[in-house]
Amino acid sequence: MHLQPIQSGHLRECSNLFVSVFSNPPWNETWKQEVALRRLKDCYNTPGSYGIVAIAENKIFGFAIGYAEAWHTDKHFYLKEMCVQSTNQRSGIGTQIMDVLHQDLASKGISMIYLLTMRDSPAAAFYEKCGFSNHPKITMMLKTA
Repeated sequence: MHLQPIQSGHLRECSNLFVSVFSNPPWNETWKQEVALRRLKDCYNTPGSYGIVAIAENKIFGFAIGYAEAWHTDKHFYLKEMCVQSTNQRSGIGTQIMDVLHQDLASKGISMIYLLTMRDSPAAAFYEKCGFSNHPKITMMLKTA
């Protein structure tokens, strides 16, 4: 397995992986490939964008992508999307991606990574294992448009 920074040429394959992973439980989402590709391109084209892909035998098995944001004291990184091929989850690929991402971001002066994920899900348990925790003062709020 080779881990490297994500490039624009990876986005189509990443979008296929994204659709495949998020169509399964617990998400059961109905992404269209072209919408997923647009989402990843939007993230990739955001200033401060950075990501990691895990590649073996010329195939992407997982990726993480997000972008840095200025904060009043330093820079934070919003991890927008991360997924690992369903059949390869719990194999260490996600942990490797997170480790490399964390190291790379720290070397760029990023002091914090934050993300959104489904509460009480395998993904939440994974992020906790990687050292993430719920922030005691922040909640997510929604309003339909």
